[in-house]
Amino acid sequence: MTSAEISARSSELYDRACRCLATGVSSSLRRHVTSPPLYIEHADGPYFFDEDGVCRADYTLGWGPLIVGSNHAGINAAVARQLEKGYTYGCQHTAEIELAELIVDSVPGVEQVIFSNTGTEAIQAAIRIARAHTGRDKILKFEGHYHGWLNNVLVSYRPKQDDTTLPQATCGGQPASEFADTLVLPWNDIQAVKKLFAERGSEISGVLTEPILANSGSCMPKPGYLEELISLCREYNIVSIFDEVITGFRVALGGARELFGLQPDLSVYGKALAGGFTMSAVGGAAEMFEVLRDGRTIHSGTYNGTSFNIVAAIETIRELRKPGTYQRMEEHGLAVRDAILAAASKWDVPAAISGVGSVFSVHLGVEEPPRSYREMLNSDMSLYGKFRQAMLQRGVQLLPDARWYVGTQHDDEVLARVLPVIEPSMKEATQ
Repeated sequence: MTSAEISARSSELYDRACRCLATGVSSSLRRHVTSPPLYIEHADGPYFFDEDGVCRADYTLGWGPLIVGSNHAGINAAVARQLEKGYTYGCQHTAEIELAELIVDSVPGVEQVIFSNTGTEAIQAAIRIARAHTGRDKILKFEGHYHGWLNNVLVSYRPKQDDTTLPQATCGGQPASEFADTLVLPWNDIQAVKKLFAERGSEISGVLTEPILANSGSCMPKPGYLEELISLCREYNIVSIFDEVITGFRVALGGARELFGLQPDLSVYGKALAGGFTMSAVGGAAEMFEVLRDGRTIHSGTYNGTSFNIVAAIETIRELRKPGTYQRMEEHGLAVRDAILAAASKWDVPAAISGVGSVFSVHLGVEEPPRSYREMLNSDMSLYGKFRQAMLQRGVQLLPDARWYVGTQHDDEVLARVLPVIEPSMKEATQ
C-alpha cells in the first residue's frame, strides 16, 4: 500500500517523525498497520478523519478502548469539569470511591478493586497478589495470550507453527532469567493443565488466561474449559486470573464473568473501562486483597487513581449501563459478520469468524473457527491483508490482525456505510 493510496500528508508526517521519534511511531505494532502509518487529525463518534481530511468508519476503536466512540459528550463534559479542579492529586478523592462502587455493582463476584493505568501494570499487580497470596513464584500462561509487554509475560506470544511449546522470548531484549518462573501451555487443552498441575501444582501461584483469546484470533473457549480451569486452580490453591483487558466491559457489562457465568479469583480490566482514557483495574473477592491490607505486598503508582481518568471511566460505565446497549453492539457485529461470510462464499473463499458481536476475528482460508493460537496460524493473513486494504480504500478502517471492534456508536448509519463495501472488497482481494 503506497503513500499515495493512503495519505500524502501522512507520508510527509511519517518522514518528519522518523527524524526525531524512534521508529517514527509510539508503539511498535503501529509501524505495520499501513505504509506509511496513517495520521489521524481528529475523530468523532465512530469515524476517524486523517490528516488529508478523509473520513473512515472506524472498527479499530483505538485497538479497543473507544467503546463509546470518540468525542463522547458525557466524557468530554466530565473531564472538562475535573480539569478545572486539578489534574492528579496523589491523594484520595470521592470519584475513585464512586468508580469502585460502580465496578463492584456491575461485575459479578467482584467485591473490591485496585486501580492502575494500563493493562500491563494491572497484570503485574495481579501476579504480585497471587504470589503473595500463595507464597509461590511460578505463573502459568498460554500460547498466543498477550498480557502486556513486560518480559515475564511477553512469552510464547507469537511462536511459529513448528516451534517448541517450551517458554520462549517474543522479541529481543528478553533474557531467559526474566521469564524463568513463567510456564506455558497450549490453550483450550484441559488435559495438559491437569498433567502440569499434578506434576508442579505446588509451585504455581497463578494462572493467567484471556477468557476469549481476543489477541490471537478471538478464539472461544471450549465448553466447560474455563469452568474446569477455575476448579483445578481452587483444588491446587492456585489463583485463577482472567485477563479481561479486552473483554471487560465489552462482551457484557460484567465482562466474561457475566457472559460465561464464572467467577475467577481475580480479573484484570483496561481498554474499554475508561472509553479511551488511561485506566485499568484488578477486581476480585475481598479476601484476595488481604495481602495488601496486611502488608505482605504493596500496590503503588503515582498516577493510580488520577482524577480525570477516573471520571472518564465513570461516564463510560454509565453509558454502557443504559438499556439495550450490549444488544445493539451484538446485533451490529453479527450483521457485519454475516455480510463478510456471505461475500466470502460468493467469491469462493473459505471463511470462518470467531468471537462475539462486539469483538471478533475474521479467518480467511479456513472452514472452521480456530480454538487455539496454533490453529489460528492456518488463516490466510495475506488474503485478509488485501481485503483490509480494499476496505480502507472504501472508507472503512480495520486492524491488521483481522480483529474487529464494535462500539456503542456503530449505528445503522455506519452499517449502511460498511455493508455495501464488503462484497466488492472481498472480490478485489481475490483478484
